[in-house]
Amino acid sequence: MRSYLKYIGVIDKSDKVHFVKFGSGVNVITGKSSTGKSAMIEIFDYCFGNSKFTIPAGIITDHAQLYFIVLSVKETNIILARSPNKTKAFLKEETSLPDIENLSMQYFEDSFFIAFDNFKLELGRYFGLEIVDTDEDLKDREFRQMKKARPSIRNMTPFLLQHQNLIANKHAIFYRFDEKEKREQTIEQFKIFAGFVNQEYFIIKQKLADEERTLKKLVNQQKNIDEQKEQNSKEFEGMLNEFFAITGNKLFDEKAKAILLNPANYLNQIRTKKIESNYESQEALIQLQKLKEHKNTLYAQQRTLQIKLKDINSSVEYTNKYREHLSSLPEMGDAKIHLSKCPFCKTSNEIISTEANLLLNAIEWLNNELGKSTYLLDSFEADKKRLEEEIRGIKSQITNVYNEISRLKNITTDLQVNRDLEEQGLKAKLKMEIFLEKLIDKNISNFEDSISSSKSVIENLRGILRDKYNVEQKLKNAKTYIDNTMKQIGDNFDFEDSYKPINLKFSLESFELWHEKSQREKIYLRSMGSGANWLYSHLTLFMALHKYFCSLGNQALTPQILFLDQPSQVYFPPSIRDTDERFDAEKLKEKEGKQEKTDEDLIAVENLFNQMVQFCSDTLKETGIEPQIIITDHADNLKLDNVEFESLVNNRRWRGRGFIRLPQEKKDE
Repeated sequence: MRSYLKYIGVIDKSDKVHFVKFGSGVNVITGKSSTGKSAMIEIFDYCFGNSKFTIPAGIITDHAQLYFIVLSVKETNIILARSPNKTKAFLKEETSLPDIENLSMQYFEDSFFIAFDNFKLELGRYFGLEIVDTDEDLKDREFRQMKKARPSIRNMTPFLLQHQNLIANKHAIFYRFDEKEKREQTIEQFKIFAGFVNQEYFIIKQKLADEERTLKKLVNQQKNIDEQKEQNSKEFEGMLNEFFAITGNKLFDEKAKAILLNPANYLNQIRTKKIESNYESQEALIQLQKLKEHKNTLYAQQRTLQIKLKDINSSVEYTNKYREHLSSLPEMGDAKIHLSKCPFCKTSNEIISTEANLLLNAIEWLNNELGKSTYLLDSFEADKKRLEEEIRGIKSQITNVYNEISRLKNITTDLQVNRDLEEQGLKAKLKMEIFLEKLIDKNISNFEDSISSSKSVIENLRGILRDKYNVEQKLKNAKTYIDNTMKQIGDNFDFEDSYKPINLKFSLESFELWHEKSQREKIYLRSMGSGANWLYSHLTLFMALHKYFCSLGNQALTPQILFLDQPSQVYFPPSIRDTDERFDAEKLKEKEGKQEKTDEDLIAVENLFNQMVQFCSDTLKETGIEPQIIITDHADNLKLDNVEFESLVNNRRWRGRGFIRLPQEKKDE
């Protein structure tokens, strides 16, 4: 998105305006200590929606009654203003800018001050933050009992601001990342700020999550129904066999599974069937013999499993006792071995040393083997559970076989009490009629069509996400672009020799930065040695990020604004106060006690500025968008390669004055 900062200003208590003007590219505010340089980043942050008032106490806070900034966003001017004593914030869109030099409190009408939360939402809309719901699964929302935080303009600020205590920090890289929730939101919302997704993306993700749950439910229901069908088939097959055993005649030639596919048709046929019995049939005896044989087979399987289970129980008991015994043994301390000598000839005997080494090897082997006891115990427990389940299953089958045997024996018993085979056959037929009637009443649905339809919906939604958004691939491409850009930029900074050639890598999943010495060796920022390495790493990463945003054109929502507060501090520490009317590098190094490094450090600082100027120029050529880098520093009068340092300062030098020009202060020299 083409956007940059035009002005930072304040209205003082005398209704006078004090402001700084900026353009695209590199903008430098230079000056001595305590002139308000570092307050610029805080004023911007406050007007950009920071809920905390962090502008340093001093001349500015003593005199200012209102702080304002002017942003250019998509060729539109937006004036943002805050007053410390107001809970509302000012937001006004202007096609053409007002006269900034004569701005007063009269311009900031009360009607343009809106509630702070509404202010942040309205500001976000100017940058394209129209997404209100970022949940990808509504079930997660039910669990949290609240919606995910909507994308906020505040989550863009980590890409924009590098404060004085952050820019060369080895423990932290991004502003606001000390708060876990804000860090997670910024990382998660990167795909939004890069313009990869819109509100439709999250709606589709929600639909996909719902449909995947629906499919899972249907599959489970289908599985239950299939299991029930299998059970019904076995039960009805038993009824058919019972009828065959009683009457000696088959009711149907078809198997149970075929009959249950169309129960209504076969129910109608059963009702018209006449009972005819074959008293000479041996079917009951045949079935009875098969059941007895099956019973014996099951008992044999049960016995085999019980023997295995007994062995496993013994192994578990032994292993537990052995572990208890080991835990009760005292730890072995150091042992001293002395070489024995012959009391007569004083010749050393090395047999003890050799035996000791063999014993040590044996102990190490034993310890390794003993260390495996825990894994063996886990394996035994798993086998024990499996065998117990198999034994329970076989016992259930044995019970069913006994019931079947009893049922067949009852045929003869009933004959003995004058219940002829026709009567018994009629009873068996009625059982089947009742079974089929109940089955028809249940009307068990076939879920295949529903499952097929659900799979089709899922594939369609995934197709939209893949073809229209393809977020995973875009994130991979973004990482590749950022890593490659860091390689190009980093080669121009003077990293320590042990990190050359620099090979910085950045994770878009965790927002961690490291130097990859090899595929197996990652050196994270906190372990990269000197402050210069930390500074260069910060600069390299943020320049690469902004070049990536520029490469996306108007697709990216993040403004290409980067504040750098005191980047020269590694070479000219802010603890060494610069109070002179002119920047004197040699004098500052003398105060630091490192006068011999003046030339070397000054060259390093000049290289910093050279690289940032070159970066803005190259990015403009390659992407058509020039980033805006605002540098506040006391370094001055630098000799740069392709540009005059004065053009970067452009009347933003505060040595004879500060940001707030008091009446007694003289003008810049």
